[in-house]
Amino acid sequence: MENVSKPHDFYALRELMLSAAYLNDMDELALDAEAKHFSYNSKKVKEVIESASEEDKEYFKKFAGIYAVKKRKADCNREIESLYRECERIETAMRLTEDTRRDYYIKAGKGSKWHIYAGSGLGWHPKAYFIFVWCSTAFFLILELIIAGVLASSGTGGAGVFMAVFGGFTLLVGIGVNFGYVFPRFKIMKEIDTYMEEFKAELSLTEEKIQERKAEAEELSEEIRRGIRDLIEKDPLQMTDSAKGQSAEIHL
Repeated sequence: MENVSKPHDFYALRELMLSAAYLNDMDELALDAEAKHFSYNSKKVKEVIESASEEDKEYFKKFAGIYAVKKRKADCNREIESLYRECERIETAMRLTEDTRRDYYIKAGKGSKWHIYAGSGLGWHPKAYFIFVWCSTAFFLILELIIAGVLASSGTGGAGVFMAVFGGFTLLVGIGVNFGYVFPRFKIMKEIDTYMEEFKAELSLTEEKIQERKAEAEELSEEIRRGIRDLIEKDPLQMTDSAKGQSAEIHL
C-alpha cells in the first residue's frame, strides 16, 4: 500500500480510495452513470479500510460498497449491450430464413388468372398447391371416367377405353407433381417454419433477459444514489455543489 504520512489520515486514505478506482476526485464518483467499464483495486480498498480509524471504517466500507455496486452496474450495462447485439443477430437470421422460405413458394405467372388465387406476390404455399393439385386431379379423373362410361355405353368402346386410360394417366401426373415436386417443397418449408419458431422463442427469451437486466440496473442505480447520498452526509464539505446536484439528480 502507498505510504501515507499518518496511518489514520482520513483525507490521505480517501485519496487512496479514489485512486483505487482510478478516480481523480469525489465529483467523478457520481459521473459515468451509463459507463460499461468500471474497475477498482480490491486489494488497495481492503488496505484502506484496514488502515482507517475505527470511526472512519464505516465510511470507507460504504465507499467500497459503492465501488462493488458500480462494478456490477457496469457489468450489467455491458450485458444489456451484448443482449441487444444478440437480438440483432437473431433478427438478421430470421430475415435471411424468411427470404429462403419465400423461395419455396410455388410461383404463379403474373399474367395468369391463378396469380390472383395465389394470395400475395409470393405465390402458392406448397400445402395449398398440394391440395389444389389433388382436387384438380380428382375433378379431371372423375370427368374422364364419366365420359369413358358414356362412350362405352353408346357403343364406342374404343374411345371409352382411351378415356379410361387417359384418366389413369391424369392420376399418374397428379401423383408425380404432388410427390415429386410439391411435397418436397412442403417438407422443407415445414423445417424452415420450425427454425423460425425456434428463432422467435430465442428472441423472446433474449428480450426478457434485457428487461430483467434493465430492472436490475435500475435497482443498482438506486443503490448507488443512496450510497453517494450517505457519503455526502458523512463528508458534506468534500464534494462540490455540482457533484452534490449530480448525485441527487443523476439517472444511473
